[in-house]
Parts: sequence; structure tokens; C-alpha cells
Amino acid sequence: MTFLNVIMLGGMAALTVPLVIHLFHRSKPTHVYWGAMHLLEQALLENKRRLNLENLLLLLIRCLIPLLLALAMARPVFTQFAQLLGSAKSSLSVVLDDSYSMSATRAGRSAYDDAVEAVGELVDSAGRGSDVNVVLSGGSPRRLLDTPSFDSIRIDRELGDTTPLHGMGSWGDSLEAGVAMLENMSHPVRDLIWVSDFQKLNFGSESSTSVGRLSQLIREADVRPRVILYPVGERYFNNVAVTSLDYSKLVQGVGQQFKVRATIKNFGERDWPAMRVHFRVNGNGRAVSQIRLGPKEEQQVLFTHVFDRAGSHLIEVMAEADTLKFDNSRKASIPVWDQLPVLLIDGDPGRGVLKGETDYLSLALQPYKGGRGGRTNLVEVSKVSALDFSPDELATTKIAVLANVVQMSPARVTALKEFVQAGGGLMVFPGNRIQVQWYNETLADKEGLLPLKYVKLEGESGGPGARVSAQQFDHPALEFFNDPRNGKLSDAQIRIWYSAELAVTQGRAVGKVLAQLEGGAPFLAERKYGQGKVLQCVTPCDADWNNIPLRPFFLPLMQRLVTYLATEVMPSRNLQPGQTIATFFPGREAGRPMQMEMPNGEEIPVTPQKVGQLSLVEFNQTHRPGVYTLKAEPAADTHFVIQPDFRESDLEKLSEDGVEELAEELGAKVVHSFQDFEALDQDRRFGREVWSNLLWIVVFLIFAEMVLQQWIGRKKV
Repeated sequence: MTFLNVIMLGGMAALTVPLVIHLFHRSKPTHVYWGAMHLLEQALLENKRRLNLENLLLLLIRCLIPLLLALAMARPVFTQFAQLLGSAKSSLSVVLDDSYSMSATRAGRSAYDDAVEAVGELVDSAGRGSDVNVVLSGGSPRRLLDTPSFDSIRIDRELGDTTPLHGMGSWGDSLEAGVAMLENMSHPVRDLIWVSDFQKLNFGSESSTSVGRLSQLIREADVRPRVILYPVGERYFNNVAVTSLDYSKLVQGVGQQFKVRATIKNFGERDWPAMRVHFRVNGNGRAVSQIRLGPKEEQQVLFTHVFDRAGSHLIEVMAEADTLKFDNSRKASIPVWDQLPVLLIDGDPGRGVLKGETDYLSLALQPYKGGRGGRTNLVEVSKVSALDFSPDELATTKIAVLANVVQMSPARVTALKEFVQAGGGLMVFPGNRIQVQWYNETLADKEGLLPLKYVKLEGESGGPGARVSAQQFDHPALEFFNDPRNGKLSDAQIRIWYSAELAVTQGRAVGKVLAQLEGGAPFLAERKYGQGKVLQCVTPCDADWNNIPLRPFFLPLMQRLVTYLATEVMPSRNLQPGQTIATFFPGREAGRPMQMEMPNGEEIPVTPQKVGQLSLVEFNQTHRPGVYTLKAEPAADTHFVIQPDFRESDLEKLSEDGVEELAEELGAKVVHSFQDFEALDQDRRFGREVWSNLLWIVVFLIFAEMVLQQWIGRKKV
């Protein structure tokens, strides 16, 4: 037993008061001599014994009253029972929210500062010999240490080195990880403590599923843990964020106009009458715009730029707004090419102007050939007859086009498949010379290189022909034509075409239709093959069977299809926390040492691994947002941008009632400070205070003393 107010034990001396009063006020009998006294001696002896017992009982009660009152005021705490039950040591699993919203700062202190301090206090109070596990829940769940630790000093040190990660909180998976860790910990007394700002957006309609699954895990645990919710941080109401950068995701070329539209949202109630918005390229300011942003409003700002050199470029849009700086700007990595090599394999070269199968296509891909208009072409076209085509030519191109090619030798087919599988792009157009059976059996059925099987030739006997169905496109290469000002694919007249159906491999379709003819038949389809992609059309790219090459949309359509294929062979350089960075190099680069520079300047060695004809670098340590730079000297640096979901910028928290409801669903308790946790934990870890019990005993003894005094007094009368 210990006492929280030891000085009050001095009040126990008050028990001497009833002793002194008893000694000074004992009854003094009067002696009366009476001849028949001997007849009453036995009765008097028995009555004397009863009176002494009653007086001793009354004295004991009167002594206990000040004694117990002094003990109650000293606040005794029983600890021995807790130690016997094993609760002096415990297993503690802490889920620490380190998502972006935890970095919100007020008066120079963030919610994450409060959270780290709270976890440090919890760990330090766990008791010597207790084992502790910490799970970080920003982005995807991560352990602070590989295994639970008994070393509180080490845990405090590791916590001090952490900072909030700018990613969505994954509270459901993190709490499940915390429960799973408890199963392998040492002590029967177990706590699962969730320290978070309890950002409201994390608790949508889907959260009920996570709550139900978590509740079941807790109930089914071998030793059921006590669950505690620990909200931290102040309430923040004002925040402005650049929520998105919208730009064409297709390949960008040197000298081409690049447009980026930034969306800026005010999540708070403050009015920003003249907010300045900056546009930067590679860290250099390029333009400034000014907008008015009212409460809960969002605005868009358009910037344009022309890149003057090829390589990896960083763009940034930054708003001069609140003190939560990270989401005031948004970056993107933009790869810029000087040339995009495309190989046209012509199955019917022809003679004369625009007589060849690929002549119209060549003009569409190189509209500024010869420097016309003072502009340059992104696409560099080379043409070869199908008869003269050599597989070695695929080594120097990014996109290959088969146009009315009759058929190919097995060696050429193998080379073409390896080219696409290694990340190349392929476009296929039919014509009057193709062998339909060979296409279907060799390129569609066997290994599924093509997304479509040609069925039969339509329209050769005349008739109304066919048109592309007017539809809303959601494909990156075609969504440009949702705006009628860019041309309407439905304006084209198709006189002859092949009816087609999706190729099937192992019982499932291997591709998808991107555009349809009226009536629902495929017009253009796509499929992924290895690291590359294939686009297949049902009508030629010349003007023999249709007027598509003569329509205004033909040039942007072909440009976008080719640049889409080139874009798709490059993994995205703009990712969210936890996603894997990937980039390809030529196969000869496999095994060459490279360095990945982290946002904090640390450099981590990486090595490309051989994948088919290419080599691949993969890097998955991307939990921290920022710019990652792959250094592969003497080649130029490649940039990757890791950014969180913009929804984390909405800092609204769950209300106190909302937190209590969540706790009720989880069967948990809520604490708002370490003192609350201590009060909650007294019975088990710090012992049990019994002063209230002692006060009730004192009240009972006072009542008993009054009753006993009256009973003794009546007997004397």
C-alpha cells in the first residue's frame, strides 16, 4: 500500500482523543452497604462484564472514526493485488497517426508534436519489463521497430526521429496490425491505444466495415485487449490547398505548348481577396496569377509553358496562403522528348503522291516536316516496305505500325512480339491485302498479341457504309474529341471495313473496345501485352476504304494515338505515398549501380534488373512525400514526385460525440490527456485508491456509534 497524501497520516493521532475522554469519564459507582448484597453479587458480576464489553465496543468505534478519516484523507492506494495479478507489467500496442493532417500547426505546435509526446508518456509509464509496439498509420501501416521492444529509451529516440507522412490515414489496417502484434507479445495485460487527430474524412460510410472487422478481431483475440482512443491536436478551420494539376498525360515534346490547369480549394471560412498563385519550372518562376478565393470555394488557374530541352522537368504551382505549407503547392514530373521514333511498316507502298498505304499517316505524324511554320515535329517517322522490314529496325524505335501487311515470317513475328512485350507500342491497320486467317491464328489466337479477330469484310458490295458512333470517350487518347471543336469522329464515312470481335484467350477477352461503330461493332480496340500495348483498327489508314485521312480530326487522332502508346510504355512518375517507383532502361544497363536521392537528400543505391530486352529499376521506399531523383550518370537525372491525396487537406475533425460513438462501436474508452489515462489505468497498473470506501465506512461507524450510545443509555435508565 502507498499513500498519495502522506502528511495527512498525522491525523491518525486523533484516535487518542476518545481514549482520553473515556479514561476521564468512566462511571464511578457509589458504594451502598446492604445486608442482602451477597444475593446479587452474581448478577452484578455478569452485568459488569456486559457493560465493559459495550464500553470497549463503543470506544473502538470512536477510535476507528478519526483513524479511518485520517487514512481516507491520506489517499491510500493498494498496489500489491495488481502485482499479484501480473498487471505491473503489460503489453502495449500503440497505433500512431502520422498522416498529413497531423502536421497542422497552431502557435508553433502541431498535432503530431502532441501525439509523439503522448506516446512517449504512455511508453514511459508502461512499467519496467513491459513490451511496447508502435504502428505508424500514415499511408500504409508501418512498424516503428521490427519487433516489440522492452527498451523505452530506444522507442522514445525512434519516435523523436519521425515526422508526419503526407498520406491518407489507414486506420483500419493499422489497428488490425496493432491487434495482430499483441498476439505475439509477452504479458496477459494488453492495451491497444489509438493516438490520432480523428480527421473526419477518414470515417465515411465505408468505415463501418472496418469497425465491424476490427471488433471481431478484438473479440476473437486469445487475450482480449483493452482499447483506448486518444484524440490529440487542436481544431483547425482554415486551410487552402492546391488540390490538383490537370495537364495532358501524353508525351510532351520540345517546342510544344504545355498547358496546366491548377485547382485551388479553400477548405475554411476565411476570405482570400487577392491570393497570388505562382507557376515554377525546375525551381524557376515562370508566371504569377492573382485570384479571389472565398470561404469553401475553389478556383482554377491556367498556365502555359514551352520546354526548350528534352529530359525530366519539374513543374510546381504554389499559392501564397496559410501556414500549413505542404499542400499550398503541388508538383509534377514531366518527361519531355525531343524525338519520338515511329516505324511505319507499309504492306502496299504504292507509287505516286499519297498512293502508299502509310502516306497519309506519315503526313499526319510529321505536319511540320521541313520546318514549315517554324515549328518542329515530335514524331520522327521512318518507313519500310513489309518485304524489306528487318527485326533489327525495332531496336531504334518506340512505336511500330503495321499497315495492310499481308503476313510475316515467324522470325519477324517473334521479334515483333518481343518488341511489344519489352515495352514497345504497336498499331495495326488492315487493308485489301491482309490474310485474315493468318492474322487471327498467328497474332490473335495463339498468344493474343492483337485485341481483335477479324471476322469478314463488310461494305465491298456497296451500301450505306458505317460511321463511328457518337459517344463520350473516357480513354486518354480519345477524350480530346469529347469537345466538338476538336473534330467529330462520327463525321467520317467508312465504305469498307472488317467486322471484328474481341479475341479470347483462356476463356476471357484479352482487350477492350475504345470506340464503336454505329450498331455496337468495334472500330478501335486496345490490349496490353507484356510491358507494351497494341491498338488495332478495323479499317485502313489510307483513303481507299474511307475518308478518315481527309477529315480535320485525322491529324490529332493519329498524333494522340501514337503519343498515347509512347506514354504507356513509361511508368508514371507522379505517384502517391507507398506506391512503387519504376522506370525502364536499355537492357545493357542491367546491373549498373545507380542512386535514388530521397526528399531529405539521402542517397540509396539501386540496381536495374534485366526484364526481357530492357532493364528495370524499382524503388518502394516512398512513404515520405517529395521529389525523388534517380541519378544514373552520365545520363540526365530522372525525377519522381510523391504526393498525398488532396482530401487530407480538409482538416475537419470528428466531434467529441463522434469519437464517443466510435469508441462505443469498438468497445473502447476515450482519454484526452495522459492524466485521463492514469485515472483510467489506476485499478490495474497504478493500484486502486480506496479513500471513498473508507469515507463510507466512517459514515457507517458514526451512525453505529449513535445507535450503540442510545442503546447503552436506555439500559442504564
